[in-house]
Amino acid sequence: MGLTSGHLAAILSFSMWGFFPIYWKFFPEVQAWDLFAHRLVWSFITLILILTFKQEIRSLKRIWLDPKIRLMLIVSAFLISSNWLLYIYAVSIGKILEASMGYFLNPLINVFMGWIILKEKIRPGQWPAIFIALVAIILIALQSGLAQFPWIALTLSLTFAMYGLIRKLAHVGSLEGLAFETCIMIIPTLVIWHFQPSRPIDIFSELPGWKVLLLSFSGLITCAPLVLFAYAARRLPLGTLGFLGYLSPGLKFICGWLIFHETLSPERMQAFTLIWIALAWYTIESVLNRRSLSRVKV
Repeated sequence: MGLTSGHLAAILSFSMWGFFPIYWKFFPEVQAWDLFAHRLVWSFITLILILTFKQEIRSLKRIWLDPKIRLMLIVSAFLISSNWLLYIYAVSIGKILEASMGYFLNPLINVFMGWIILKEKIRPGQWPAIFIALVAIILIALQSGLAQFPWIALTLSLTFAMYGLIRKLAHVGSLEGLAFETCIMIIPTLVIWHFQPSRPIDIFSELPGWKVLLLSFSGLITCAPLVLFAYAARRLPLGTLGFLGYLSPGLKFICGWLIFHETLSPERMQAFTLIWIALAWYTIESVLNRRSLSRVKV
């Protein structure tokens, strides 16, 4: 089977996410919470404008009137918002490599969650990959102690895996769904922002004009890959989506190690090596399984 629109959407989405650290590094003087709030506000404005232009703003009302979809998207809104905030925080404190570790783990967590929740079968040959990834996390915990335990990596991985699962199950358009999620989060975000020492307007007086303009594009830069991801999530099996997800952490790893020169300790290098072995195992097993199924059909 060749590349479908779902495959292409996923590849483009994960590539854009992979280079995100470079974008957020343009704002070292802005706190992580302020960057998150601006990201959400500009995303909200961008999506509302797009829906208005497409004359689909009423779709938000239809989503709200469906109790099941409404509840699912409220949960997914909190998941993706938590993921955004933690990711920006990780980049701001020089933890891009740990963030990439979380997204390397994400494909295997997708497979495991597909097994637990969607009753997708895990083949015997896939279990070693999951076991090796688990050993990698335990190894970090034993070698570096809880103070250096990769909480950021695991939280990023879990929140994004659960977000992908909900968006796969929620039968709603990718654009409309994301717009509804930002609508859900905009009010609590503005309320919290009101009680912060910094005010939204302070950013515009403290940053040079070109950075203000660049920050205003955070909505478009945020929405584009998420819409593509939601589109792909509804058209691809969870395992396939997870496999294509290798692209994003790979690019993040390159950004953290080669571009921003983050330190890669021996313990973390061992963990990365085990995770890469697990991913290689999973990939080879998947390819061999597809080939065997093809032979059977022939």
